[in-house]
Amino acid sequence: MNFLLVLFILFLCIIKSEDFEIPKFIVPLCSGLIGAFYLLLIVLFLGNYFSPVARELKNVFKPDPSLEIEKSDCATKYPVLLVHGTGFRDRILANYWSIIPYLLREHGAKVYYSRHDAWANIETSAAQIVSGLEKALADSGAEKVNVIAHSKGGIDVRYAISELGIKDKVASFTMISSPNYGSKTIDRVYEVLGEGIFKFAAVFVDLWFRLLGDKKPDFYGTTSQFRFSYMKEFNMKYPNDDSIYTQSFAGIMKNPFSDFSMFMLNFIVSLSEGKNDGLVCEDSAKWGNYRGTLEARSLIGISHAHEVDAYRTNPMLKEHPGLPAGTKTIRDFYVGLVKELKVKGL
Repeated sequence: MNFLLVLFILFLCIIKSEDFEIPKFIVPLCSGLIGAFYLLLIVLFLGNYFSPVARELKNVFKPDPSLEIEKSDCATKYPVLLVHGTGFRDRILANYWSIIPYLLREHGAKVYYSRHDAWANIETSAAQIVSGLEKALADSGAEKVNVIAHSKGGIDVRYAISELGIKDKVASFTMISSPNYGSKTIDRVYEVLGEGIFKFAAVFVDLWFRLLGDKKPDFYGTTSQFRFSYMKEFNMKYPNDDSIYTQSFAGIMKNPFSDFSMFMLNFIVSLSEGKNDGLVCEDSAKWGNYRGTLEARSLIGISHAHEVDAYRTNPMLKEHPGLPAGTKTIRDFYVGLVKELKVKGL
């Protein structure tokens, strides 16, 4: 809640004139409104969250070694490496990818995690991802992996392919809402507030995430790499590698209230960059073979969090010719995605 309040104040700073002053009532008013939205969020999502969490707990504390694979339609030649985005780590409980890894395994896929830091910069994250990739290859005995990356994870993998020698170890590369062209909103915030505010915040963010397990947290370096200006130079230096099957997808929120936890971010980004999922605009997510946009059928979704089923609500998706066959929900999307990779012999 406090994070959203800070973002709202930043938004006021961006649009303010030289003589603009934030009214005193704005802070308590916004705090109360955001608190009410969060209460409604809990009411809407709590019931949907229990069943998937129970499934995660069962897999953690009482795994069944004789679990019978329900199907083999996701039994790809090469294992799947899931690469998460910024701000989170690969945890056993409260999995970044919801129950999607479990579903893929039930359909015959071998699934591994990248195990990189939550707030490391591109270079550090890429090196850590390579380490996770090597462990996946050693464990599976495969020569390559099928990478599925969300958000900044896609940028990290792009760097690893270009600079860290894993080109021949990646069979396919799928990006979901990766900010390939950066964010003009971040450029604007840097312009208005200056770099000092990010360096100041980095002291506290880096300390906190180091306590949570990050080896090399770098909040300032990471946020600066989200800038449109930075990614423009990055793309010139690291263009798409056509030798690897590369595809991408975007997600968009129908309106700011599609996700109560990201409504302010969605509103801010939409002012300067158009349709977005609360963090990444649709155009920025396009890279390689752009397959299409994930959009919800109902009012709720598709936000940056919904793209990995973070709320465990499994939102229904609109039909789109570019999405995998049989895609009706976000979980169907991932199963269909890996099914396609198997058909392609990957």
